[in-house]
Amino acid sequence: MNKVSVILALLLAAMVFSSCDFFRHLAGRPDSVQIAQKRELIEQTDARKAFLRDSLEAVRLAEERYVADSLYALDTLRKAGRLNQASKIKSIPRKNLEYRYYIVAGAFSKPENAEKLCNRYRDAGFEAIPFRYYGSITAVFVAPGNRIPEALEAYRRIQKLPFASTHEWILVDE
Repeated sequence: MNKVSVILALLLAAMVFSSCDFFRHLAGRPDSVQIAQKRELIEQTDARKAFLRDSLEAVRLAEERYVADSLYALDTLRKAGRLNQASKIKSIPRKNLEYRYYIVAGAFSKPENAEKLCNRYRDAGFEAIPFRYYGSITAVFVAPGNRIPEALEAYRRIQKLPFASTHEWILVDE
């Protein structure tokens, strides 16, 4: 009986002085260290999600403001005669327009002059396309794109170039 009492006392002491982790481990359940690691991982994931959500919201708000500013700028350009619709210009073959917006940097009767200007814009970092009108005119289309903010940003950057003329305008495929 004495041996049994000692064994029971030792088992009782082991249970009292050891944590529940011993029994959790025996049962195949996660112990307190694993639970703490999992909690930290969940908190990091939640913090990352909150950061991304806040960042996306900030970007969305900035883009809304930018588009509103862009619409105002487009209206101003339209009133100043610097924005024209392709549908109102009979000599432009609209079926050849791939993008919605183009900055028209010049028009030439000699295609080689248009190509020279295209090369200058390409050297300045812009996409430039010689575009043949109906007839004998070749225009230089710069920075083609499908979004208002991109077109306006390109228009503003082009106006600052030293070789740019003061007669650029935006062509809208509509």
